[in-house]
Amino acid sequence: MINCCLLGSPTIVEDGKTIFVPNGKISAFLYYLFVKKFVSRDEVAGIFWGDSDDERARISLRNALHKAKKLFSSDIILAPNKTTLILNPDVGLILDIEEFEKNPIENLYLYKGDFLKGFYVKDSVEFDYFITKNRSHYEDIFIQSSIDSIKQDLISNKTDDIELKISNLLAVDSYNETAHILIMQYYKEKGRYDKIINEYHNFKKMLEDDLGSQISYEVTKLYKEALKKAGENQKEKFEISDIFYNRDYELSTMQQVLDDFESGKKVKSILLRGENGIGKSTLKKRIIQNNKNKFYIFETNCYQIERDFTLSPWMKIISAIDHELKKDKSKIPVFWEDVTLKLFQSSENKNLPSSNILENRENFNVEFINNVLVNAINELGKYKKTIIVMEDICYADEQSLNFIINLILHFSENVIFLLTTSKEKREKIENLIISLKAAEKMLLLDIERFSKQDVFIIVKKALGEDFVNAKEIADIYEKSGGNALFLNEYINLYKNNNKEQLLTRKLSDLLAEKFSFLNAEEWQLVKILSIFYKDISLDILLKLLEDNNAFTILKTLNSLQNINIIEEYKSKNQTYLRFVHNVYKDYIYKTLSMSEKQILNAKIANIFEQEMLPKSDLTEFIKLKYHYEQAGNEMKTLKYDVSILNYHLNYNHEIFPNLDDDDLNRQVKTYIKNDKAMRLLSELENNIIKVKNQIKNNYDRAEMDDIELMFLYCKGRYLIRGGVYTDGIMTMERVISLAKALNKQNMIIAGYKQMVIYGIQINDAALMVKYIVPAMKVCKSANAHADLGVFNRLYGLYHLMKGNIKQAEELFLRAIDIFSDSYNITNFNSISIAASYNYLGEIRKTQRMYKEAMEYFEKSIDLCKKNGVMCLAIFYINAGKTLFLEKDMENSKKYFLMAKEIATEFDSYWKNVVIDAFLSLFSFLENRYDTAMNMLNKSLNSVKTINNPRDIGVVYFIQTIMASYMEKSKENFGDIKLFLNEPPELYFYKSLKYLDSYRDTMEIEYLKSIIN
Repeated sequence: MINCCLLGSPTIVEDGKTIFVPNGKISAFLYYLFVKKFVSRDEVAGIFWGDSDDERARISLRNALHKAKKLFSSDIILAPNKTTLILNPDVGLILDIEEFEKNPIENLYLYKGDFLKGFYVKDSVEFDYFITKNRSHYEDIFIQSSIDSIKQDLISNKTDDIELKISNLLAVDSYNETAHILIMQYYKEKGRYDKIINEYHNFKKMLEDDLGSQISYEVTKLYKEALKKAGENQKEKFEISDIFYNRDYELSTMQQVLDDFESGKKVKSILLRGENGIGKSTLKKRIIQNNKNKFYIFETNCYQIERDFTLSPWMKIISAIDHELKKDKSKIPVFWEDVTLKLFQSSENKNLPSSNILENRENFNVEFINNVLVNAINELGKYKKTIIVMEDICYADEQSLNFIINLILHFSENVIFLLTTSKEKREKIENLIISLKAAEKMLLLDIERFSKQDVFIIVKKALGEDFVNAKEIADIYEKSGGNALFLNEYINLYKNNNKEQLLTRKLSDLLAEKFSFLNAEEWQLVKILSIFYKDISLDILLKLLEDNNAFTILKTLNSLQNINIIEEYKSKNQTYLRFVHNVYKDYIYKTLSMSEKQILNAKIANIFEQEMLPKSDLTEFIKLKYHYEQAGNEMKTLKYDVSILNYHLNYNHEIFPNLDDDDLNRQVKTYIKNDKAMRLLSELENNIIKVKNQIKNNYDRAEMDDIELMFLYCKGRYLIRGGVYTDGIMTMERVISLAKALNKQNMIIAGYKQMVIYGIQINDAALMVKYIVPAMKVCKSANAHADLGVFNRLYGLYHLMKGNIKQAEELFLRAIDIFSDSYNITNFNSISIAASYNYLGEIRKTQRMYKEAMEYFEKSIDLCKKNGVMCLAIFYINAGKTLFLEKDMENSKKYFLMAKEIATEFDSYWKNVVIDAFLSLFSFLENRYDTAMNMLNKSLNSVKTINNPRDIGVVYFIQTIMASYMEKSKENFGDIKLFLNEPPELYFYKSLKYLDSYRDTMEIEYLKSIIN
């Protein structure tokens, strides 16, 4: 049994187990087949691989079919003939769109969003049309069925789910006027005229802002009727301009509490909790605005600066209550004057109370004042009930909080509290929440940040579709962190074309106030934290502050976490710290002096450098470069610039990078294009000259020598790999000479290896052995175990090129043993093992043992597939050659196409000659002669750059086959006949000149078979 949901985000479940289908053409094909039930192969190939030639499209479809079938335990796709694919009717597919369409009113719940919501396939216009057509179809059904269902519910007075149904409808079609009319009619039935007015203003603003259209007569009529019932003063409601999005749950929850409170039901007071700027005040304003005529509302704010002033927040509340009571003096309860005059009025007031029950603010009976206050509220309750609003109670003094707790625990039915607090941790606040929730007197609503999707919608709406792109929205999200206040400020920066500005004046003022209450230890610590590049390791921080008491540091960190400035998290058994908002870090960093930045960055960089592992990854190099650059240390900055370049070239331009599996897994696999590599080399060379001229002591000179040595190695390696042999060899010889002078054995070995690789590229075995033998001696003296394994492999290749098959095989097997040594597991190196398997495969190919050869090539591929390294292209090429010799053209082409994909990804010249030559032949055999000629011409141009004899031989190999085929056929071959105008025998003899008589034995035999 397979259950597939296509409405909303697509899911597939087989026998209760979720099937995870990779996004892309495989999943698209499955969804298409599920809907269509049967399709033709040509139809599917045209939809998903229409930009490929027919043969490649068929291969892609075959691969997709294979992968799709492997996802399921049952055989879901049948092929009754060569042209048709059908969905197996026996699998018992349940499709939500079919169930929905059978009875949409009863199955409205099945509509969870757009058809294939969020699903996209690149470069497939037909599939886009398929999605669009179905989305429109099922959306129309949902909209009409929802309207019909809501109307039926209104007629039959089944109102329990009406708001939910209308909400779901408006989520799909927010401009649907019928839906807005239905919700207003529902509110009218319930006597909720305030909600009708809210709905009218929301809908009117949306139509005017988004569509530039006016609201209809029918909606206006409902609004005017509601106004008469609710009073004209409701017209002023929607003037709050703060960002108010996706807070419907909180708003409706609070409104329900107030509605129940008004009707006399037992309710809880409300506490809104969230970080500063999250939108608590906006929510509070909105709910008060919507209900200001129903209740007495007394508001106050608690300020951090007043935390030490007893009952300061209550002064405004008592004063406001006193004002209401004095409108009619008969309502003033007993002892009210004592409370107001003794506690809440200044000492200058001459109207002293008539009793001496209260002596001062610090010495009074809380229960007594509580009773007096309740009596006053009850007096007011004869007219309207009371809401006491207090913002930021996290800053209230102890007595004020005790007052709140007492009033809520023992409150009159005529008063509730609406409180707000930040996420700053304070024991008294935590106790207040726990005790009031336990007594079921408090409703806690946590206000969360906007999600990335929320920010996307808000920014698009605020700035317009064409004003801001997805990258800029991501930047706004990163800076604001989804905080409503920060988001609003960054939107304004973009509106005013100041997007490069980090902080607005308003944000700076707000942050200045927030950080002004930090003590000296807290302020010093946040300054240090702001220096770090990204998140901060606690271990590194403690090392930086080793002169300080660790307990004092941890206490200060705990305090900063309590006031929601920093947060901690665990990763790989390490504790890390980060600012709650990036804007905090930016603000604090701006307050530092130049000297503070320079000294602290230098200290941090020094600690990071001391903590570096022998095998470091790109992120560590970038971090060190950042801190040294900020510290103004040009030499160290240059050092890590070179390290970063070497990292890229090691991964991108080494055919078999010498990385063990642990190291490879830690690599950040970023590809660097040739033009960028050349630019970086040029910039670094200029910087090296500049810094060398500034050196004043021997220590710096020694470090500069190391940096220059590494740079020259990078440059020489890059030039050799690109076929610029004269400059490359000269540079690499300089590397070896300088490394010997500096006694840098690792660099001597590296230089020798590059010279051997040069020998491989030009097919010069004598040059190879010239460097292999001394390299192996250095490896042994330096105990360079892994490098010794590499040179065993290279020595094996030398013997293979000389025809010494037995010695070659022994050396390849020895290299495999070194890298898979179970006694030294850290050296396990998939790439080096795969390289040796590849050469063993070559040996079997020369012995016409094609099956064994393919087994070795597949082993190589399997070892490296997950890492996506450059050498995969070599393995695919050799597998493709072997299959070609077996006359399996279809699968041979498949391997060459995969090799092309890898070579293109790495922007590499290496082996493009061979790949393009074979792809040219495949196009030729498919009668696509223009394509074949273009590919062959491309291969000829590339071979001039690399100048590899074997590659030249491969080009002549392909030309021989094409020329021989054309000579024997009377077909019209077009321009390619003119392009290859020599007799096949000439190409044949040229190929013999360049092909390797030992490694290319079977290719030579193949040519002999077609020439003779």
